[in-house]
Amino acid sequence: MASISRELLEEIVALSAESLLVVDASGPEVAIVYANPAYESTSGYSSDELAGSAWLSHAAMEDDAPELQQLRLRLASGSALEFSLPFLRKDGEIWLGSLRLKPLKSADGDRRLWLVQHENRQIPAQDGAELLKRVLSRARHKLATLEKVDPVTGLMSRSALDFTLRRELALARRGGGAISLMLFSVPELDVYRQTFGDNAADSCLRMIGAQISGTFRRSTDLCARFDRSLLAAVIRGQDEAQARQLVTLVERKARNLGLHNPRGRMGKVMFVRGTFVQAEPSGEDLDGLIARGLAALVAESSPALPLPAASAG
Repeated sequence: MASISRELLEEIVALSAESLLVVDASGPEVAIVYANPAYESTSGYSSDELAGSAWLSHAAMEDDAPELQQLRLRLASGSALEFSLPFLRKDGEIWLGSLRLKPLKSADGDRRLWLVQHENRQIPAQDGAELLKRVLSRARHKLATLEKVDPVTGLMSRSALDFTLRRELALARRGGGAISLMLFSVPELDVYRQTFGDNAADSCLRMIGAQISGTFRRSTDLCARFDRSLLAAVIRGQDEAQARQLVTLVERKARNLGLHNPRGRMGKVMFVRGTFVQAEPSGEDLDGLIARGLAALVAESSPALPLPAASAG
């Protein structure tokens, strides 16, 4: 029988329609060494994102869940095994992995590397509620480890917003309900900063942030600093007319702070430009929603004219 070169074997693995991983089981994190393109497609993560990451951190359950502890023990035994675990895609969707794990024995007898074959299966309807509980528990645990608060505004940080909103979108796809992403830009913040300095500009942004958090006060509302001069809010259960009214209210409250901006190109009082987009009912990932929100904000701001004076709501 003719021998097959290593290069040809690698090409066969790369072209396989089956999701394949090679993992290093020498540590509790079970690091990913290799992921073929089929697994990249299934998980939503690129090979660069997967390489070196903890394979079991992608499971839709807490890190100390009994199922994960049992899997680690069985890996330590060094024998081939079959196992089922729910996993989270990058977009927050849950998929059930029917796993076949085989140790890859090296020349010196080391069995730390394992081949993992992932077969994707539908999650039984009766298990859906329990899995969602696990996802939420894991999300709360991970959120606790993030830098949650922006030090300037006191609002949620961007990393915490992204993490939480990604889970909100995944839950909305399963349970329904409208989710609105609101973005508020402070167009002349850099001019204000050049005039009065960093401390004054930070104070300006903090006061505007307080108007946003004072508007969105329900326990389900999220308010965050999106970037240098952009703030955000996420709300559930509001229709387009209600969301539009809330955007207008924030704009009015910000203008009525009366923050003097003597060198302003679009007026002598600081103002906010806001917009909103609603997540697609059929399902939308975080990047898509944010891209639509930013595009809507650009459209709202062109031409960038001062808002008419109005009293606070």
